[in-house]
Amino acid sequence: MAHGKSVPAGSGPPNVWEEYSRFHEACAAVLHRVERRGDVDIPLTESERSELGTMALNLAALGRLLHGKRARDVRLLLERLNRVLERGGAAPSAPALDTEEAQPDVETITG
Repeated sequence: MAHGKSVPAGSGPPNVWEEYSRFHEACAAVLHRVERRGDVDIPLTESERSELGTMALNLAALGRLLHGKRARDVRLLLERLNRVLERGGAAPSAPALDTEEAQPDVETITG
C-alpha cells in the first residue's frame, strides 16, 4: 500500500479478530438455543450431540491458542457446552481448559 494511504474500515478482508468474534457469537448463540431446549426437557438427538461434540473440540483447540480475555471467554463457552452434553447423557467431548493462560507447546514452537 502506498505511503499515506489507508483502507477504510470494513472495506478489506476480515481480520483474525473479526473472524474470532463471529465464531464466538455463533457458538454462543447455538449454545443459548440448546440450553433453552434443555430447560424445557427437549432431548438432543444423536446428530445434535455429535455436532455439539465437534463444537467442543473446536473450542478447546482454539482456547489453547488464545490468551487473556479471549481464552477466558472460550473456556466459559466450553464449560457451558460440556454441562449441556453431560445433561444430555453424553460425556464431555473436550476437556475443560484448566489454566487461566494457555501455555505454548514447546514442540510446536521449536518445530
